[in-house]
Order: sequence, then structure tokens, then C-alpha cells
Amino acid sequence: MPAETLPELVDRVSRALSDLGRRTRVLSEIAWDRAVEAEFFAKRARELPVVTYNVDHDALRDRAVQFEALAQSIEGSDEPVRTYLRATARSFAAANLLLDSLGTLDFYRRSRDLYGGAKTRFVGSNLRNIDLAEHLSARLATHGYDGAHPRDHDDDPATMDAETFAQWFRDRAERRSPALKIRVEVDPDLSARMIAGRTRVRVRSDATFSEWEAEGLWAHEVETHALTAQNGALQSRLPFLASGGPRSTRTQEGLATFAEIDARRLSPSRMERLALRVKLVAMAEDGADFLVLYRYLLEQGNTEREAYLDAQRICRGGKVTGGAPFTKDACYLAGLLDVYAFLKAFARGGHRDELELILAGRCALEDLHALVILRTEGLLDAPRFLPPWLHNWRGLLPYFAFVSFAQELNLEVIEARYSAVISLAGSQRQSYPPPPLSVPDRASDGEV
Repeated sequence: MPAETLPELVDRVSRALSDLGRRTRVLSEIAWDRAVEAEFFAKRARELPVVTYNVDHDALRDRAVQFEALAQSIEGSDEPVRTYLRATARSFAAANLLLDSLGTLDFYRRSRDLYGGAKTRFVGSNLRNIDLAEHLSARLATHGYDGAHPRDHDDDPATMDAETFAQWFRDRAERRSPALKIRVEVDPDLSARMIAGRTRVRVRSDATFSEWEAEGLWAHEVETHALTAQNGALQSRLPFLASGGPRSTRTQEGLATFAEIDARRLSPSRMERLALRVKLVAMAEDGADFLVLYRYLLEQGNTEREAYLDAQRICRGGKVTGGAPFTKDACYLAGLLDVYAFLKAFARGGHRDELELILAGRCALEDLHALVILRTEGLLDAPRFLPPWLHNWRGLLPYFAFVSFAQELNLEVIEARYSAVISLAGSQRQSYPPPPLSVPDRASDGEV
């Protein structure tokens, strides 16, 4: 029997991945019912939440076996396309096994294998995700404020109610060219403030947002996550790229966070929250239970509901008693660092066509070699939708060219040059009136 040609292999594997992958939904399966929140506060936030998960374990194990069998059926050398298809199949298998282990220590181990953890090291470095988070927290720390301009837009009031926010998203989607298909609904039963999927955005009916936050959510959720998912769904030979599997998560969150930066809508409070969530993962990995995380968040100035939602993000799927968190929140900043380095290299080389392939669906940076081959063979379509930062391609090269030199400057020498002014500014801050109460940004991966 003759060996499969590359197009035949791609078509066979893609059909199987699309069919099985459509039934693998990690975030929806680990979500907590809103009744859990109501009961937690009814007990005055003094007892650990009681969470139950209703999954079909037999179906999950069966799908994991089918994905592994699919990976093993990909015969031939370890060339990039075959390696990529095997890795994708095994990523979906791992996601099903993750869900099969809900509420156990194995859930944490599998989550860490899929997404990394707070103590995961960067490739070729002894630095860990938590080191990056702590560095950013230290850099973002302020020792006062400018009385005339208190922390820029961090203090924007939440002037949009759920209906206004939903209509803002609808109007923005209609103005976009080419138009992304986005349906926006207000849902009174939603546990999160907002959840975004490929074509649907749901908003909790009692949620409020600032315009600054709405812009950030648009860049993160629509111009990245919805965009890559819709590009993937439009693939004629590789429609499984509408999902891509958990192995694409780190890159996708990195792209989404970069989109916020490029839109100038990643505020200090938003970046601080991303760093804080890595610390929460580290605390839970070290044994902190839900109540410890919740109380720590209250100490950091969060409201009771904000503290509940962020503690929930870390404990969902794992053990509320500690030691087994869901580690996905550890990969946002790591993904941003990956994407920044990637864009810097590819912008300098002028490789726009190759860079676009990362947006052809939900892909990981390590897939690029395979994607280039698939595109060359006519098996991967160019992305229909591109984000604003890529439309401004000409602006990337000057930016990265300048930053590459500026990074060599000694910041300590520069700070010493202006030490007198910095000292004077710090001494005068206490005479300023207090700033207004801030409204922290809450944008996230489709579940605010």
C-alpha cells in the first residue's frame, strides 16, 4: 500500500482533529456555577467553596485514546509537519485527560504540563515565570503620584453598564473592515463579567466597564482570540485551527496581551493584575487554599467580588484546599515575552508573510516551520483577518530597531543624572491632594 502523500495525511488528520477537538472544551467544563459564589458569600466568605464537576469520564478517556491513536498513525520521519500534527493530537489528548482528573492533584500536574506553572523556567534560562512577574511588579510600583495627572487612565470611571458595553462592541464590530462576525449578548446568569468565544460575546447583566477597559477587551478578545479562531475556521484544509488545542494557549495569550500594548490599552493596573495572578498560582502551588488566596487579594485592595473571581480563576478545576491549581494564568506574561522576541526578530528580517501565518488560526510559535511548509504546499490559507498592529507593519521595524539600541543603555546612570529632580518630585508628592479611587482593569482571556 503506497504511503500517504502530504495532502492526504493533512486532510485525514485535520478531519479527525476537527471532529474530536470540537468536543474538547476545557474552560467551560471547569467553570464554577454562579450558585457557588452565592453560597460562598451567604456563608460570609468564611468557608471553602463547595464545587462539583459533571463530566463524562468514559467519554473523556475514550477521546484521549482516540487522539493518541491518531498521533501514532502519523507515520514517517520527524519532519516539521508530521511533528506538528502529532503534537497537536497529543495536546488534545492531554486536555481530555486534564478534564478526567478534575478536583485531583493529577489535574494540577497535567495543567502544569500543558500551560506551565509559576516556577516554569524560560527556555535556555534559569529565570522563571514568577521572576518575570516579580520584576514587573517592582517596576510598576509607584511611590506617589502626580497631582495633575494621577496614573493616567487607571482612574477612568466605569461609565458603561452591560447594555451600553454590549452595544459598544456591536458598533465596533460593524465598523470593522473586513467585518468579524460577533454576536453580543447580555446574560444575567453569567458567573464572570464577560466571556468571549469565536463568534459570541456574553456580558453579565450587572457588570460595568470603563471605556479604557472596553478598548483593551476589544484588542485582546476580538482582535486576537476571535480573529485567530475565525481565521482557523475559514481554513479549507485545516479547520481544526479554529481551536488549535491547549498547546497554542501561551502564544495566543501573548499575542492578545501584545495587542493591548500596541493599542496603548495595557495600563499599569492591568499589568499588575497579570503579574499578581502568577503569584497566586505560585501560592496555590505551594499549598495556599482558596480562602488564603481570597484574603490575600482583599489585602491587595480588591473588592470582595474581585477577590472571589481571581481566586476562582486559580482554583477552578483543581483543589480548593490548595496544592493543585489551574496554572493557565502563569502563561500570559511568558507568552508576551515569547511574542515580543519573535516579532522583534521577524520585523527586523522583514518576514511579514511568515509572521502572518501565526494568525492563520490558533497556532503556537513553535509551529511556524510547519506552517511555512503547509503554506508553500498550498495546504494553509492566508489569514483573512489581520489585527491593527500588523496593518501598521511599517511602524514595527523602526520601533524594534530603536528599542534594540535603547536596551543597551545603563538605566542606573540615567537615573543618577536626574536624581535631584526625582528626589524633589518624591518629596513634594505628599503635599498633593489624594487621587480619586481607581477602577482596576479586568480584561482577560474571555472571562473577565
